[in-house]
Amino acid sequence: MKDTFFNLNDVKQKRIIEATLKEFALTGYEKTSIDMIVHRAGISKGGMYEYIVSKEDLFQYALEHSYGSMFSYIQDRIMRDGSALPADPVERTRLISAVAVEFYIENPVTIAFIVSASRVYQGPIRDRVTDVLDSYFDNLYKTCRFDGIVHDGQDILSLLKWLLIKTRNDFQDKMETVGDVVVCRESYLDEWRFFLSVLSSGIYGGGKRPSAGK
Repeated sequence: MKDTFFNLNDVKQKRIIEATLKEFALTGYEKTSIDMIVHRAGISKGGMYEYIVSKEDLFQYALEHSYGSMFSYIQDRIMRDGSALPADPVERTRLISAVAVEFYIENPVTIAFIVSASRVYQGPIRDRVTDVLDSYFDNLYKTCRFDGIVHDGQDILSLLKWLLIKTRNDFQDKMETVGDVVVCRESYLDEWRFFLSVLSSGIYGGGKRPSAGK
């Protein structure tokens, strides 16, 4: 994004961001045009190009904004509740997943965009999506410890990342088909209860695991 975008007042910035997220979420990256976004935002195409370099530039900003918002929400919510991220990766995921679903519920446009972005087919753009996801995931899990885990730590992190993506996308798909927040939240939490139970008993040698947070 150009510096001129950040000189806009908060209301206009928010309107452009919301229009961008909604259009990419509804239409997908490949089929979304700047014309569609400016129409939704209620600004001129010339005006939009005062703030962006290209569609790719706008999409990249939307990615950073969306994942950054979710990352900040998770951190702030955990700190507000007086909790700390456990060192154990399974227990950390238990806490993160429980907070993440509240973000999904409170920010439906953002999560719809994130899920849509995860399904982009274009190679270079898909690489950007992966890079942004990896960056925020690594920040959430960089202080984990793998004491007592009999499998490679990176393999465990790859599995947890895949599960976070799967459950997030499952939640969004169910919201689009069922639409009942209570039902969708419980389905999401049920899915995680199962996965975490399997992980808790399956990744530690001899069935033993360190105490959470150590």
